[in-house]
Amino acid sequence: MSLISKPFDDSGVEMVDDIARFGTSISKRIEQFRHRSGQRSDSANHYSGFVVMQVLCDTVCEIINTSKNESLRTECARAANTFFIESAFPGDLPDQGLADNHQPSQELIQEVSSILGDDQVLPADGSVPLQTLLLALVWAALSFAMESLPADQARSWVRQRIMDAETPPPYH
Repeated sequence: MSLISKPFDDSGVEMVDDIARFGTSISKRIEQFRHRSGQRSDSANHYSGFVVMQVLCDTVCEIINTSKNESLRTECARAANTFFIESAFPGDLPDQGLADNHQPSQELIQEVSSILGDDQVLPADGSVPLQTLLLALVWAALSFAMESLPADQARSWVRQRIMDAETPPPYH
């Protein structure tokens, strides 16, 4: 059942809970990584909310490309409009730069892969459906994008990044 078309039946509510739980776990682990990396001043600016959003969206796209299920791309892009996440900086967003051509660090990309392979974040028994995993990544991407952008712009960037990335980015 699609979260997008029927979000309020019993299975949809449980799925939303799972998406929020896994998305929050992914976000917390990335935040821990940023904190550890922020202690090294040379890499602190490579992990803005915008850059993290790019890596998470690219991860979504890579999983979709591997699964060869293009309908998931549209569903994930539309999910950016349905998730209600409050901005961490509602009135005053820090300027963290939005250079779309910035190549995320390999350390950040590896950290995201490591998080997805950690059974303390996502059960390794395959019990998490692919749709739930992808939507949890969208949840996390949106929450990081909102560190750098107002909510409407963050949603637009996440949607656009997912829809425009039909081929894996060169750094994966």
